[in-house]
Formats: sequence, C-alpha cells, structure tokens
Amino acid sequence: MRTIFWLIFLLLTFSACSRRSYNPQRTFEVSKLQKDLKIMRKGLESGHPGLYWYTSKAQMDSAFEATAQAISRPMTETEFRRLLDPLIELVHCGHTNVRGSRAFERWRKHHTPKEFPLNVFEVDNRIFVSSNLSNEPDLYKGKEIVKIEGRPAIDTYQALKKIVISDGYNQTFKNTTVLNNFPMYYRYWYGEKDTYEVTVLDSLNQEKKYVVKLRKEEKNPKTLPVVSKIPITSQARPQEPVMKKIYGSRHASLSLSSRDSTLALLDLNTFSMGNYRKLYRKLFRMIERNHIQHLVIDLRNNGGGKVAASNLLMRYVMDKPFQAYQSVESLPIQKEFNKYTNERLARMVFLKVVSKKTDDGRHMIRSATKMQMPKKRYGYQGDLYILTNGGSFSASSITAANLQFWKRAQIIGRETGGGRNGCTAWAIPYLTLPESQVRLRFPLFKALTAVTDPNQGHGVMPDHPVIFTSLDFIGNRDPDMEKVYELLGQSTLVKK
Repeated sequence: MRTIFWLIFLLLTFSACSRRSYNPQRTFEVSKLQKDLKIMRKGLESGHPGLYWYTSKAQMDSAFEATAQAISRPMTETEFRRLLDPLIELVHCGHTNVRGSRAFERWRKHHTPKEFPLNVFEVDNRIFVSSNLSNEPDLYKGKEIVKIEGRPAIDTYQALKKIVISDGYNQTFKNTTVLNNFPMYYRYWYGEKDTYEVTVLDSLNQEKKYVVKLRKEEKNPKTLPVVSKIPITSQARPQEPVMKKIYGSRHASLSLSSRDSTLALLDLNTFSMGNYRKLYRKLFRMIERNHIQHLVIDLRNNGGGKVAASNLLMRYVMDKPFQAYQSVESLPIQKEFNKYTNERLARMVFLKVVSKKTDDGRHMIRSATKMQMPKKRYGYQGDLYILTNGGSFSASSITAANLQFWKRAQIIGRETGGGRNGCTAWAIPYLTLPESQVRLRFPLFKALTAVTDPNQGHGVMPDHPVIFTSLDFIGNRDPDMEKVYELLGQSTLVKK
C-alpha cells in the first residue's frame, strides 16, 4: 500500500509540475521549427495515402516550400499551429489535422479560455446570433451581427472556414463545423481577450456597438438569468412537438410521429457507440413491434465512428446483399515514419491481424470489401429516408452514400460533410514533431466506397435539397422533417 501511495504521489507531483512548467508564450527557434516541418512533410509523404488525392504533388510541394519560407522568426506553439493549418487544409482530408502538444492540452484543462461569447448561424451571407453567452441580454437570438472587432462578420466567418479541413472540395462540413464551434474557432484564430466588440443591427436597422464578455454563471442562482428575449411572431413561432420519444440514450433515440402513426424517427448522433449490436437489436425490434412503415434515420451532425456499426445499420435496412467498399489500402509503412508516431505496438498488431501485406509493402483490409447480407430478424423493409447535413461525416456519409447508390433510401437535407466516394481513415495515429511537440493526426488507409460514380470530390448530394431560412433557425423549425411529410403526402396521392 505504501508503494502505491508513493507512486500516486509522484504521478500527481509530475502532473502538477508539467502544468506549471508549460509556458504558452515560449518561442521556438527558426531552425527547430524548420526541422519539425521537414519531419511532418516526410511523414505525410510516406504515410498519408490521400496526400495527392485532391491536390497535385506540384501544388503540395510548392505549399511546403512557401510554409518553410514563412518560418522566418521564432514562434510560439500556437503561432506555429496557425501557420501549419492552411498547409494541411490543402490535403482536403477531414481526418487530417494539427493538434496541440500534450503539454498544451494539460495546461489548457486548468486554464479556462476566454471564449468569444456568442454562437452564430449564417443565412445568405449574413451572420445572426443563435445563442448568447455574454453579459449583454440585448443580443438575443436572431440579431444580425455585421462586424466583429471591426471586421465584417461574414469575412470573419469565411476566414475561419479556411482552416477547417473537409473531404475533397466540400463546403458544408466547413460551414457546419465553424457554426457549431464558432467561439472556439474565433478564439483560436484571432486570440482570446477579456472583452470583444461586436456591431449589430437594431430594430431600426441601424448599427449599434456592444462590448461583450463571457457571462459568469452563478453556482446557485436564485433565478435563471434572461439570456435572450426574442419576440415570437406568427412567422417565427416554434412548432408544436410532433414526435413522441419511446427510447433514448446518449447515442440514439427513437420517436413516433403524432402526425402519422406509421412513421418513426431514429436519431443516431454517432457510430462510436459501445454495444451497437444490442442497441440496434433493441431499436429495430421496437420499430417492428410498432408496425412502422416509414422510417426516418437522422444522420445530421453524426461525425461517424466504427465502420462495423455503420455496416450493421445498413444490414438492418438493406433489402438485398450489398458491398460497402471497393478497397481499403495503405501505403508501404516506413520505419522512419513509425519513429515519431504513437501506438506503434497496437498498430503493428492491427496490421498483422486485420490486414494482408502485399508484395510492394502496402496493407489491404479485405474484410471490408466482403459482401454484406441483410439482417433477417428485425430487418426493416419499409420506406426509408435519411436526413443529412454538413455534419454527416466519415462513416455516416458512407452509410448515406451506399443507401442512396443501392436505391434503398431517399436522402433529404444538405450535402454530407464526408466524401461520397470514400475517405482516408481507419488507423489514425498521431505524429509528434520532436521540437515543438505539436501533433499531426492523419490516417493510414484510403477507403473507396462501392459507389462507382466518378469522384468529383464532394459528399452525398441529397435527392431532396432543403435550405434553412433565418426564421427556421429562430423558430426552431425543422424543414427537413417537413419535407418528409410532404413526400409522404405525395406518395399517398400517387397510390390513390
């Protein structure tokens, strides 16, 4: 027991020391940053299977050289990361990104950032308040923001989109990611401050400036603070609830429609769930017992996760055998690459067990390309609709791509954030740059879906595109679901 006590004490002491010793203002010499850039470039060139998928080698080489020239002075870790972000964006791989060092992340956990205090949404190149976390109650939901710190709000939004990395030439993932995380992206790119100046349009359409800061929450408030008071007009009035939830968990929920008893909504916010086999069995048993004829699967803002969970979902709704992937292959793994990456032993085991090595040193995951058989027990064979948006990424995008390609479902909403023809993913290690300790996260396998259409570098295009208006955001309306009911009405008329 005494040994365990001293081990815990030493670990806690080391952790505390590392937090105290990390200095976010520390700068790194030019020669050290140049060394890190060379190692990062070598790692990408030797390990990333999609480095030249959307950007030519000549363009990437030119970008690497321009970035090297831009390292002309000592930089902090954050400044170095900001320099690397536009370079990595050129890869156009949503699974590839620059992360802070482990020391930075430990330090950040104990140093709360001074976030920009407003969440926003964008409609027709105009920026509006979606939620107010500031000390200024007048900035209610729906207020139009025209400037932030003197910069046009739409220009700020477009600048932040440039550092978000999407698959191919996709823009919806950039839109959704920035709007869902606007305070964090703004603080990261422009720096954190105690106060921020915003300019909004008042009721007379005149510009009015506010100096705002993040509101401090009381631990035990006697009354809830009023964050926003938006006048509810007949045009912006929220709709009455039309769904009755019969199952809900952290990862999924199942609801029945009060407008149509034959319709159910299955909301899956991730494929990174634990016992997904048990979860799906329970959900589709409930769907069968409630005699559902029209099923809506909501994959909006589903960032993906386990390929096996995605495949099993498709097996529950497909009506014939199908192949989800054409191929899943890596580049030849080089020893020098492994030197700077984490989880080397686990990756070696993964490659030995799951993949097959080819004569030229590549690895292939053949199990991914096998024919998938529909589930017989609790398999769903009724009408199927899939809701997507820019947050539908990775495995959820591939799910939508296959269900659309095999003509099993109608896609409603907006282009998915993930690629329709595939992505680079599966094993995704971190490469730690030795001098700055900045980490680069990138995948080792290139996965091509069974979708045989030419790859244009975009996500799954909806069969029924839906555009949200500002009144939809303000009134918490869901035009995607309204489109479902509209399609059901048209189907009923056709049958009659």
